[in-house]
Amino acid sequence: MKDKSLNKMTSSDIKEAVKDKYSQVAKDPSGSFNFPVGKTFAIGVGYPKEILDKLPQAFSESFTGANNPQPFVDLKEGEIVLDLGCGAGLDLYFYATSVGKKGKVYGLDISNDMLEKAKTNIESLGINNVEFTQGSSDDLPFENDSFDIVASNGIYNLSPDKEKVLSEVYRVLKPGGRTVFCEIVLKDKLPEDIINNINDLFRCIGRALPEKDFLALMEKTGFQNTIVISKIRNARTGHKLAICANIRSYKI
Repeated sequence: MKDKSLNKMTSSDIKEAVKDKYSQVAKDPSGSFNFPVGKTFAIGVGYPKEILDKLPQAFSESFTGANNPQPFVDLKEGEIVLDLGCGAGLDLYFYATSVGKKGKVYGLDISNDMLEKAKTNIESLGINNVEFTQGSSDDLPFENDSFDIVASNGIYNLSPDKEKVLSEVYRVLKPGGRTVFCEIVLKDKLPEDIINNINDLFRCIGRALPEKDFLALMEKTGFQNTIVISKIRNARTGHKLAICANIRSYKI
């Protein structure tokens, strides 16, 4: 699998490879990966050190997001949230505390190892407004119009079919609901050898889209009033053409 070209893999092959890679991050976060992992990285992209220092290490040691979405989510008490690709639960912690006891947070991840780690982490703090579901972002196991907000942190570039994922996010949002997420986009198209390299996919760059193409795909799937809140470079944007965009959009 190490050198297998993505253009020779099926969508199922790719999803299985992603699941296996990020399961490794859950089980052995101190291992060797070609993308940043852990607390130092989380602090570097803006998660508050004073809070991470107080949380159990297991919350941040397997963190692999694209950025910190928390400043852009703007949650209200009582809202219902889906964290798409919840990982080991760091964002879940912030979402659960923001929506309060009247709210509800659902964490979904393709990796059962990540999901079990997140569940253990959340339960260790006595937080009881979070539910966990194992599944794929392109086939969400939720009813239409279920959530006030769908949040994610670097999952689209790990998905073989971005349009299908965006369509699923749109489907499960309530009318008037919003999606807020961090994702790597490109200033221009990448060379083919990077586009088709599975190791570049693992670091969320290989199958990234130029920014204008990603926004056009969002419009195609129904999203409106899309705002690129900010764009930054960080340890995840490991290519000169890559940039992390923080995006908000609505289901009208």
